[in-house]
Amino acid sequence: MITATTNYYMSTTSNYYKEYGIHSTGERCIWITYLLIVLLSSLIGDSIILLATIKYNAIKLNKFLVTIMQHIAVCDILTSLSFVLPTLISLIANRWILGEVLAYFNVYFQYYSTQGGTFLICTLTCSKFLILSYPLRTTLWKKKNAHLICALTWVVSHIFPALRFVYDKHGLVFSYSNYNMNYGRPSEYSLHDRLLVYFSIALTNILPVVLVIVSTCGTLAYLVRARTVSACSGRGPRWQGMVTVVITSTVFCVSIVPDTVSFVVVTCMGISSDEFKGVLRVSEFLTALNVMANFYIYSLTIPSFRKFVMANLSGMSRLLLRDLWSCKTLQVEHPAQTPENILSVRPELHASSSL
Repeated sequence: MITATTNYYMSTTSNYYKEYGIHSTGERCIWITYLLIVLLSSLIGDSIILLATIKYNAIKLNKFLVTIMQHIAVCDILTSLSFVLPTLISLIANRWILGEVLAYFNVYFQYYSTQGGTFLICTLTCSKFLILSYPLRTTLWKKKNAHLICALTWVVSHIFPALRFVYDKHGLVFSYSNYNMNYGRPSEYSLHDRLLVYFSIALTNILPVVLVIVSTCGTLAYLVRARTVSACSGRGPRWQGMVTVVITSTVFCVSIVPDTVSFVVVTCMGISSDEFKGVLRVSEFLTALNVMANFYIYSLTIPSFRKFVMANLSGMSRLLLRDLWSCKTLQVEHPAQTPENILSVRPELHASSSL
């Protein structure tokens, strides 16, 4: 069950809310608008990415990387539904209103999707670096192998949320710092349990971020070398795949690293998350930036995807304008059937009504 402490945190009349909640209507409206933009951008943008890559083959990159991008898009949609949407609802209601069962599902899949996104971005950046380092190993970079690696990533992503659920399923609380459900602090566990949780944090949170940073630096070094070689040979290198991965990893680091640092500090050092609620709130909401960014990154850095988006947007715009014009023309030719219109079209009704 959700503890009594949780119910206390849920009350907008409690001292906890008075001290840590968002009291300014303007500030809450700003965060609500931001999360609404993130939610719509992710659901629409990632759906377009999946449609463009699965049905129309609109991203002209290595099939291995495109397959990982598809999994990232699915993970972003899951994160939008498990993290962004519940937080948005809590901000609007100014408390948790989704009930106890959804609270457990929300916090589990929130951790799961975050872990999955971290592992998939790590897989994308490391794969691009290895493709650049071993370009002749083409047999390894196949679509089937990408699906196998991503499937393993989805399975491994269950480690941390499963451990937290087992060891802290009765410590679920609603925090006004980030307006979402959270587990309790491992500092209250036994030494054995704390060591197990700390090891899982290092394996699932810290190590992937370090690998993303290292592999991105390696890709950037390759970019510098490629620019030098192209300047000497007079031939331009193929930038788009490298630039896409570098920008994706950069946005990931900007959005995830602050939250990872604050999470490690709160979880491992036993500091209350509400002692620096402002920093935690910004770092938590900043992670949503990574959820919606990929559509805009791909549109900016991949010409084939940008052409696909623009062509379909222009086509939809033409269809919309045509439909609007057809409706307007229909209204002019066939006006609404008001009593005056009916009598003007059928004067015999007017004669009968006068009788």
